Amino acid sequence: MEASESERSPQEKFWHDITAKFGFAERQCLIVNGASPDLENFRSFAGDADLFFNYSGQFKRLDLIPKQTVKCYLDVDPAFTQLWVETCGIDMNFAGHDRFLTVGTNLNGEDVLLPPSSQEWIPVVPPVVAGYWRDRIGTILQEGPWSTVSHWYGYNDLLWGGRTYGGKRHSLLELRELPKLLGAPIAIATDLERSWGDYDEFEAAGWNILPAAEVCKDVDTYLGFLAASRGELGVAKQGYIVSRGGWISDRSVTYLGFGRPVLLQDTGWTASLPPQPGLLPFRNTEEAVEGIQSIEANYADHSRGALSLAETIFSPKGILGPLLKQL
Repeated sequence: MEASESERSPQEKFWHDITAKFGFAERQCLIVNGASPDLENFRSFAGDADLFFNYSGQFKRLDLIPKQTVKCYLDVDPAFTQLWVETCGIDMNFAGHDRFLTVGTNLNGEDVLLPPSSQEWIPVVPPVVAGYWRDRIGTILQEGPWSTVSHWYGYNDLLWGGRTYGGKRHSLLELRELPKLLGAPIAIATDLERSWGDYDEFEAAGWNILPAAEVCKDVDTYLGFLAASRGELGVAKQGYIVSRGGWISDRSVTYLGFGRPVLLQDTGWTASLPPQPGLLPFRNTEEAVEGIQSIEANYADHSRGALSLAETIFSPKGILGPLLKQL
């Protein structure tokens, strides 16, 4: 018997709230440790599916998916996914999948610095429905500063080929003085705690450090934070940058969906997606300063460009058509 609302854990409650919010209350199934009271419901709505997308291989019960369904593994951590297999021997649950997709847009590039993979990776960018969120979060606050949302540490460093593939902190340390050079604060919603040594240094440099637990407490608050920002300073994990795998963040494309320009650290994504109004790359602090100043000097054009990208390259229609031909 399914647990009553009062008996549900916070995680279960979030799951049921978020699926109901988007109209999937009757077409959802929460599987915990391989079991669920809703398996029959799952079979009823998924039994005739043409495609199944497994986000980072987290779904383990592939035996529940019909044999005729094309099972697609979606890699959202290009570089780390491949290195975890090579350097740590971790089973990333590749077995049983028919196709392998990745948000590493340059994972097949000649300049990629990663171990060879037995999977044939199909690059795909994250989608966003332009205007969808705006209609659902109510009044958007007056635009604030440039911002981003980030873990401070995240994954442990990995070593391969004499190179270190680190987390977000490595990249942030290199950008610490950016607000001072800009003469304007940058807001970062993160799990950095005041007792950690980095906190005082970044605060003194002009970073407005916000608790991620508050900014991300629910989908509306999170989206409101993005929508009220001037634009995103898209900082990437060091491992994404070193690998040149072409990682692009779903958070960044959500900013674009609000018409907010994105200055995105170059992870190799520029090999397949040329810089253009609304989406510019940077490789170091100096280029970050120049990029933000360039966007601010022509903000209206970059805002329109951001929305145009959300409506074309990053729209579901723009992504699914070409992708289905490859599957």
